[in-house]
Amino acid sequence: MRLCLTAFALAASVLPASPLPAQSFPCAPREQMLRIVIDQLGETRQATGAAGRGAQMALFASESGSWTMLLFLHDGRACLLANGIGFRATGGLQPARGNPA
Repeated sequence: MRLCLTAFALAASVLPASPLPAQSFPCAPREQMLRIVIDQLGETRQATGAAGRGAQMALFASESGSWTMLLFLHDGRACLLANGIGFRATGGLQPARGNPA
């Protein structure tokens, strides 16, 4: 429940007052997003990856199982792509098909 409320507060704090197009994600300055994910949710970076146009993806997770996926843009913003609960590491790269170990 706390995670859902925090995620709602995160989205509310970064969403503009005007309506968003269907494909938009809530974005804010990188440091503001990191303060929420690291300081408030207690998550640590678990994985990173290069995305198109110079962007970087990062997956954060906590010991309690909360997780957040952010996209860092070259202009200094970070966008919330997804978040949830029940994170568990799979012990390395896993095949794309089948059940993860």
